[in-house]
Amino acid sequence: MVDSLRPLFWLWIAPRETIRRLVDTDPTRYVIGLAMLRGALGRLEVAWFSALSQRTPPSPLWPLGVAFGVVLGAIVGVIGLYVGAWLVGIFCRILGGISSAIEMRAALAWSHVPGITAAAVSIALVLFGAIDPPEFKHGRLPVMTASTIELMLVNLVLIAWGVVVQLNCIGEVNRFSAWRALGAILLMIASLSILILLVGYFAGGLSHGAMTTG
Repeated sequence: MVDSLRPLFWLWIAPRETIRRLVDTDPTRYVIGLAMLRGALGRLEVAWFSALSQRTPPSPLWPLGVAFGVVLGAIVGVIGLYVGAWLVGIFCRILGGISSAIEMRAALAWSHVPGITAAAVSIALVLFGAIDPPEFKHGRLPVMTASTIELMLVNLVLIAWGVVVQLNCIGEVNRFSAWRALGAILLMIASLSILILLVGYFAGGLSHGAMTTG
């Protein structure tokens, strides 16, 4: 049991060695579970904090809505893992990466650990009264109160370290540096942004042309 949980701790201080050991022994280990947990906890955190910030009690159907959201978040987490691994893998190979799809999924899933920890710590801090629950406006936008800022700082530290872990995990499975992993992600973001702008531009042009001819 201790050995099975050891990667969850070593990942924080030795991400490259940890992910290398995982992909060499069992690259599917906890991958789907971590992806589901990341998506589910994110939904649970938002739903719970939103309910706590309301002055009126939630409706009797609120638990069902939260349960549905958590299940949906878990499903989206798995889909996002597969799509993200596929996209990142393409741009890593452009820069000389050699990872397989299963290795890339392992790298991304295990790099969710700091993000999962951030969500769990935030929920625990509010649950035990260490920090007041954040307040939300309409559209789930947080109000910048002292408690909101405190939670944001806690999340910022953990998620920032999560980025470091992710870049090292991606770099390791591709046998290159974390900096090249960052370059692959930035190249992916730039390419997708250009693609979205082009699609929007041509879609707008076609719509304008149809209105003109009509």
